[in-house]
Amino acid sequence: MDAKQKELNISTIKEVLRQYLQQKGFRNTPERYTILEEIYNMEHHFNVDDLYLLMMQKKYHVSKATIYNTIEIFLDAGLIRKHQFGEKTLTSSSYEKSYFDKQHDHLVLYKTDSDKEIQEIIEFCDPRIQGIKESIEAAFGVNIDSHSLYFYGTKKD
Repeated sequence: MDAKQKELNISTIKEVLRQYLQQKGFRNTPERYTILEEIYNMEHHFNVDDLYLLMMQKKYHVSKATIYNTIEIFLDAGLIRKHQFGEKTLTSSSYEKSYFDKQHDHLVLYKTDSDKEIQEIIEFCDPRIQGIKESIEAAFGVNIDSHSLYFYGTKKD
C-alpha cells in the first residue's frame, strides 16, 4: 500500500472513530486516535502487551488500563477484531485491524514440543468457505454477518 492510500485509510478510520464516539457520548481524546493509528500501522496480530510496549517505546504516555478500555471501544466500533488463538500469554486475546480487511480465516501453528507457544499465524481465504456459509444461510433461513474459523496444528517435520 502506498503512503497516500495509507494516509487516506488513517483519515477514514479516525472519522469512523469520531462519529462512533459522538454517537455513544464518549470523550473524544487524542490518546484514542494515537492508539488507533498505531494499530493501523501494524502489519500483524497484536495483544495488549505488544501495543503497550510499542506505545512506551514511542514515548506515548498511556496506561495499560487506557489501552484495555480503548480496545473495547474499537471492538464495538468495528475497527478491530478479537481472536482467541489459544496461546499461552499473560493476555490471551489477540487483535487485528479490521475496518478495510475482508473476512479471512486463520491457521495457527504451534512450536513443536511446546505448550501452546505460537510459531506462526497464517491468514487465508478459501472460496469454498463462502459456499458453506451460503448453505448454512439457506438451510437455517438466516443471514450470517461474519464468521471465524481457526485450524490449529504444528508443521510437519
